[in-house]
Amino acid sequence: MKVKSMKKAIISCAVFEPYLKHLLKSRDDISSIVFLEVKQHNHPEQLAILLQDEISRIQDVDEILVMYGLCGNAILPLRSSGIPVRLLKVHDCGMVLSGSRQRYKELFAHRLSQSYACAAYDVLDSAENYRMSLEYLRIKQEYGEDNAEYVLEMLHKPKNETTVYFDFGLDEDQQFLRRNLDRPLEVVAGGWQMMQDFIDGKDKDSVVLNKNEALFALYDLDEVFVSKEK
Repeated sequence: MKVKSMKKAIISCAVFEPYLKHLLKSRDDISSIVFLEVKQHNHPEQLAILLQDEISRIQDVDEILVMYGLCGNAILPLRSSGIPVRLLKVHDCGMVLSGSRQRYKELFAHRLSQSYACAAYDVLDSAENYRMSLEYLRIKQEYGEDNAEYVLEMLHKPKNETTVYFDFGLDEDQQFLRRNLDRPLEVVAGGWQMMQDFIDGKDKDSVVLNKNEALFALYDLDEVFVSKEK
């Protein structure tokens, strides 16, 4: 007898839009998908409200996939209304675009505030990227926002820096690269694996939030955050 596949709904940052559309072409287990504008991550409190509204609106699925990382702590207030919510166990989209935690470390461990770009987002500048980093969030939690901003100012004076570009071999990538021939880009291959595993329901790089549970940040590059009973 054929096993019925789980029905899933996806709420995603629009940074993943071209890649998800590519991965989902032949799937019939995704009942709906919503993309939220990329720069919402600049306003974590508002993003948290938007995400919760979308989660609360979804019905008649077995699982909700939220394709966001810690994103400035935006996901920490989220709650499940009864349907399990699966979240990416990452601090920002750079790790997902890299394809794996290990590859992200190879690319960025020595430059955690490095700016990067992809077809769906022209550039995530170094200062804004640093605000999403675990280092910034730790300083903000322990010493306050003013001190975290002071460190940001010292580390990120305006400069013309090279941007890492994740190339997934799509038409959108070729268009981006043609438009930016004169820009200092370090082009690296984009990684599909983490996105594919997440959609498939593999647990390695995800956290499941159930009803009566809450999310708690660890600010660790490997664990990032966990779910626990309230």
